[in-house]
Amino acid sequence: MMYSFSQQSLKRAGNRSMLLSTLPFFSSYLDANVKKEVDKDRLIIETAAREFTAGRPVCDLDLEDIFDKTKEIDKTFLNNLIIPSLSFHVRYSEFADIRIQRIWLISKMVYTLLAKWPDTASFDDAVKTAYSDKRFKERLADILHLYNEETLILSKSIRLFGPLNKVVGSYAEIMYQAMEEITDAITGHYTKKIYGDETVYA
Repeated sequence: MMYSFSQQSLKRAGNRSMLLSTLPFFSSYLDANVKKEVDKDRLIIETAAREFTAGRPVCDLDLEDIFDKTKEIDKTFLNNLIIPSLSFHVRYSEFADIRIQRIWLISKMVYTLLAKWPDTASFDDAVKTAYSDKRFKERLADILHLYNEETLILSKSIRLFGPLNKVVGSYAEIMYQAMEEITDAITGHYTKKIYGDETVYA
């Protein structure tokens, strides 16, 4: 879902900013960024599942510890990102609350699904048991919205040499709006894949 979400958002943003859509480093950056986010989501899911299995209540999860571990994934991403004339200055204080909220929402979804997931049930069956179609779509949208907010802040941390700096600032806003617009469509699509032809409300 994240890869499809990124590609659709990039396409919509590219239609509105033809200059940056022709710059290859943006697609390289976004591809690497999505992989980073998938890795972080996997870390959160695996941690929550492990703690659920151990019988630890979701309210006792150490969100700060998970947050610190996501920083290590960020560090690896930045160390491997080799794009000429591009640099980042990441200030975690600007988006720590947003990321911790996302960690909390993903962790709660993991707990809710595992609590409703018999050994013989499929993932789709567990989702249908745990959530109404409307509620499931809302949960996905809430998580993606927080991701969009963090991406906006991080995009504004990009620094380029020369006059492209101002263009990048404008592009960050364009990309954010595209992501927000795509959020409803992508969450509706994946909700329908699980619930079939049941009506999914925004």
